[in-house]
Amino acid sequence: MAFKSASDGAWWGTITSEPGSGGDLAKTKAVARRDSSEGEYLLSGLKHFGSGSGITSFMVTSAIPEGETEPDWFYLDMRGVPWDGSRGAKLIAAWDGHGMGATQSHSFMFEDFPATRTAWHGTLQKMMKLGGFVPCLFTAVIVGIVETAILTAHQQLEKWHTSLRPYEQVEWSRVEMEGWLIRQAYEGMLRAAEGEGNASFEVLQGKTAIAELAETTLARICKIVGGGTYNKYSPFGFWCEDVRALGFLRPPWGLAYSALFAQSWPDTNNP
Repeated sequence: MAFKSASDGAWWGTITSEPGSGGDLAKTKAVARRDSSEGEYLLSGLKHFGSGSGITSFMVTSAIPEGETEPDWFYLDMRGVPWDGSRGAKLIAAWDGHGMGATQSHSFMFEDFPATRTAWHGTLQKMMKLGGFVPCLFTAVIVGIVETAILTAHQQLEKWHTSLRPYEQVEWSRVEMEGWLIRQAYEGMLRAAEGEGNASFEVLQGKTAIAELAETTLARICKIVGGGTYNKYSPFGFWCEDVRALGFLRPPWGLAYSALFAQSWPDTNNP
């Protein structure tokens, strides 16, 4: 259904995060009680970071099914749904546009909102254990921004690169080196995610490394281009804030480093 609707022009987004969860889907508190039809549920709970709100036709989310203890995947049909709570979806807080301004990542309170459970039950638990697919999706957005920023800066600097000061020359060389490292790290993430076995450690290492490199790379570009980067007609200031978002996306910094440390000694931490 998802692939067919996408090929027909439908847009899909996510609204899985919940306040207080720290980006950990295992801490989902939203509940989904069974409806009369097979596979149909009524979802209730507070969700935020609803990426694509108002643009998407369907939203993927997580909830604890009635009678179970672990969360699973559901999708919500958001087509034509008002945000006043009259049909179970109420806008609680609109995204304020600080960083990743175009995401429309609004916050909603759902109350008995119709939800369809994915056909393969338990896929959320498998995804969290394998840990490869979703981090690659998040990271791909940031890698694309970095590559576009480097290309755009290169084009702008082409006319006067010979007049760059020594410091700016060094910073540009570092921009290109970090851009290369980011590409290699992402290729490593894809190889791990497409391979057999548990990819979570390698994918998380790549995602975390790219989060740090992307932030320093955009900061270097802004230093070279100068104060004009913070003009609203220049994209660099916006991109600089946008790439910082990867450090806050699933998993956020704290959860990411806790997982990296634990997986360094899996036998000790997971007897």
